[in-house]
Amino acid sequence: MNFRNITNRDIVNLENCEDEPIHIPGLIQPHGFLISVDFQTNIINVCSENINNYIDFTYQQLLGKEIKTFFNNTFLSEFNIFKKDTATPFKAFNFSINERLFSISLHHSDNAIIIEGEPTENQFDKDNQLYNSSKQLLSYIEDTSTLKELCNSVVLAIKNITNYDRVMVYRFDAEYNGEIIAESKEEHLEPFLGLHYPHTDIPVQARELYIKNHLRIIGDVDYKPVELFTYNLSPIKTLDLSLSILRSVSPIHIQYLHNMGVGATLTVSLIHKGKLWGLIACHHYSPKYLSQDIRNTVKLHGHFITSQIDVRLLNEQYEIAGRVNAAVERLTSKKLAFNRSSIIELFNEKSIVSLCNSAGVSALIDGELYIYGETPNNEEIQLLGDFLYNYSDNGRFVTSSLSHITSNLKSISEAFPGINYYSLGDETNFIIWYRTPTIKDIHWAGDPSKSIEKDTKGLSPRKSFAKFTENVKDTCKPWLEAELAACSNFFNFFQIHIRSIIINEEKENQKKLSEILKETNAELENINWISTHDLQEPLRKIRMMASTLLRSDTKNPLPENVHNKIIRMQNSAERMQTLISDILKYTKANVDAPDFEMVDLHNLLIQTKEEMNDTLNDTNASLKIEPLPHIKGVPFLLKQLFLNTIYNSLKFSSPERDPIIVIKMEKDSIDEISKSGMYHVIEVKDNGIGFNNAYKEKIFKIFSRLNNKSDYSGSGIGLALCKKIMIKHQGFIDATGTVDKGATIKLYFPKN
Repeated sequence: MNFRNITNRDIVNLENCEDEPIHIPGLIQPHGFLISVDFQTNIINVCSENINNYIDFTYQQLLGKEIKTFFNNTFLSEFNIFKKDTATPFKAFNFSINERLFSISLHHSDNAIIIEGEPTENQFDKDNQLYNSSKQLLSYIEDTSTLKELCNSVVLAIKNITNYDRVMVYRFDAEYNGEIIAESKEEHLEPFLGLHYPHTDIPVQARELYIKNHLRIIGDVDYKPVELFTYNLSPIKTLDLSLSILRSVSPIHIQYLHNMGVGATLTVSLIHKGKLWGLIACHHYSPKYLSQDIRNTVKLHGHFITSQIDVRLLNEQYEIAGRVNAAVERLTSKKLAFNRSSIIELFNEKSIVSLCNSAGVSALIDGELYIYGETPNNEEIQLLGDFLYNYSDNGRFVTSSLSHITSNLKSISEAFPGINYYSLGDETNFIIWYRTPTIKDIHWAGDPSKSIEKDTKGLSPRKSFAKFTENVKDTCKPWLEAELAACSNFFNFFQIHIRSIIINEEKENQKKLSEILKETNAELENINWISTHDLQEPLRKIRMMASTLLRSDTKNPLPENVHNKIIRMQNSAERMQTLISDILKYTKANVDAPDFEMVDLHNLLIQTKEEMNDTLNDTNASLKIEPLPHIKGVPFLLKQLFLNTIYNSLKFSSPERDPIIVIKMEKDSIDEISKSGMYHVIEVKDNGIGFNNAYKEKIFKIFSRLNNKSDYSGSGIGLALCKKIMIKHQGFIDATGTVDKGATIKLYFPKN
């Protein structure tokens, strides 16, 4: 049988390392062996070249054979249990081969089960020590309150368990740059605590593997990789070693560790909410191997950290939440008047910035700017408000670095990178809290801009890890959830308070308008009194004196020009009395009407016609009244309504023909209102001079005229009075006309 290795020989360098398939190297570390068994056939299809260093068979003897050929029933029993239990992704157990104890690990990979074996031994009284360290996890809950305190306790415990030279907790930020937040080390070593590492140190595909496989060990960075072999007839080209313990490491990472001077490493993933939150990183400066039990104990400590992340972060924010909520309570519990001065009162309180630990706050309300603390100038505030209203999706926006959002507000973002914005409905009404820059020194383990270096041999990972200090100015301290919640609570209160002020202002305006209306009504009552008494009496005297002068001396008649002037004076006084009478009628129509009653329009019009007989006879007019319905209304007002429409038709009759006026109920609906069936439609149609329909709206306005007042008598109030009466009856009035042919006035009365 012929054999071939499955080593991945693609050339990998720093220019394409992000594409390196590190999960299928086809190589393992030499401190153990690897066998891959086909899931369906139980045939060994992959085997590490070094298998004969651990058992009495070579890879050539194993490949293509069933696993039962080489392992005893005890081993096969464990194997078959794992194979049947598909819900369990990983299994570990101890097993002796030729009186040598091995730690055996099983896991699934595609259509295979991978078996890894490592020699194990009792390392520095592990049983007692591991038990005590696991028991100590419970004490960490009582002995520590913050996340950093917990991490410090854990790294000290792991160092005692493993005897590594250095143990660290490495935390990622949003861009996967790392920071050492806890460290336990040998005294002679340089401290790494507080140092930052750029995201390029751990490529994307490496971070993905850390999520899948939570523990990674390199016993000796100078190891010689062991090749994996398969037989020629096997379809296998690569083997996914994502979950492998022995998987060989990228040569670029090995070079990186060489540059750091590290001899062995152990890394445990810290997974929080499905993401890589950080790592426990253990360094030793010479080769070092750990048993499976010790590694599992380290993993347990890592799981304990991740289980406590939310609790510890909440504890750290608890005191902050208490302070900011107290500030909100101080503001929202104030007894504020519902006026604009109360906004000034709010913005004179320090609590308005301490509720979210901001440097300043500004609010623009109906063009008025309110400010507390450090803020941009007035023009910049309005400019920022316009930008944020258009930039934000729902009228709310928060950032710790305004310059990352826009480069157009440079002066604002330099002075106030932290922005917490709330819109009050539009771009002209808003509230913004500001934070000044947190000018901080970030200490990097080497210059992050030189993560790749070039030397005589070409490109390589950086060789210098000397402390490099970067000064950061364009960001502020991050806004905490408790602070943002406090802002949101105050904003809701503030929004309600502003609305209350507006409602109160509207009430005050209504009150003022009501007072003005009362004064106006009182003045109108005075005018009515004057019109009824003081104006009527002089007009009567003027008319009486004019009549006396015209009849005084028939033997010596007045000169014609004087006679004509007296007649004009008498006519003017008569018109004035008519105007005063119409004004009185118009104002009466504005007074609240008594309760409606059912009115027989037909009988009402018959009575009205009888009262107008003399007028109709004098003008040779005919008034035809067809059957009309019963409606709800006020008889007096309805009588005034029809009298004014009839007199209007008589007034504007044609000199070429006798007036004909027809009052009837419309039966053939031609407009949408009539078709709705909700109204009784009464027509008052005449054959007078008519009018141009372009002016139809004008005829219902008080004192409006379409004709010369010298040609037609009247005050111009009649149809305006009709409109008022129709409004009183919850209906409306309309008119159409044809010049020289006549006009039709339509009255719409509601049926119910």
